[in-house]
Amino acid sequence: MSSLEPDTGESLFPPGGPVGADVLILAAHRPDLVGLRSTLSEQLDGVVRGLHVLGKTVGLGMPVAGGSSANRVARLAPRSVILLGTCGVYPGLAQYRPHDVMIASKLHLIDHAVLAGRAMFPEPMQTTLETHSLLAAGLCAAGQRTRIAPVATCLSITSDDALAAHVHKSTGCEGETLEAFAVAHACHAAQVPFAAVLGVTHIVGSRGRDDWRQFHRQSVVAAAEVVVSWIHNGAQGLPHV
Repeated sequence: MSSLEPDTGESLFPPGGPVGADVLILAAHRPDLVGLRSTLSEQLDGVVRGLHVLGKTVGLGMPVAGGSSANRVARLAPRSVILLGTCGVYPGLAQYRPHDVMIASKLHLIDHAVLAGRAMFPEPMQTTLETHSLLAAGLCAAGQRTRIAPVATCLSITSDDALAAHVHKSTGCEGETLEAFAVAHACHAAQVPFAAVLGVTHIVGSRGRDDWRQFHRQSVVAAAEVVVSWIHNGAQGLPHV
């Protein structure tokens, strides 16, 4: 199966020009969108409280997700984009439990070799991006176990416990994910408001993969419930047309 899973029976680029969705919900792969099916149907396309809402996949990891997100945004012309997925939290953050939901306030591009002093980013390179503050605040208010926090985006999963602790200490990031910075950059380039809603699945480090498998489904459902509740409660922070 490709990391960019096509929507069943649908082209990546719809005919007839831009769709003009009010809320485009992007995810790395289709399992991350499972919590939207009861609201949007299997087609992940519907009208909720007068808003046209679409769910689409962009693929796993930054190299794939960046280009795919740019294509999605250009072809679908959304008013806003929400990345729906999961994240790990860095060691020592006792305020988090599995199935909590993290709303990204800022996204940091992280490279482990740079943090270790063995490599460097060129100075003109953009390595931080702010999310849309009103969208983030509205989404956070829609859930009970939600928290706004800075999130790291890495090219690879941090699997070493000491390294995971170092990332948090060095950057202040509370969560880690693989696609958020790339998706945010595509939205930033297109001047489309962006937010990320991430279900907490694990503590970053040596046990992360096993815990991710255990808690993934319910965590993406919890994240989707926040988005759906946000829409039903008036989509606070969604920019006007």
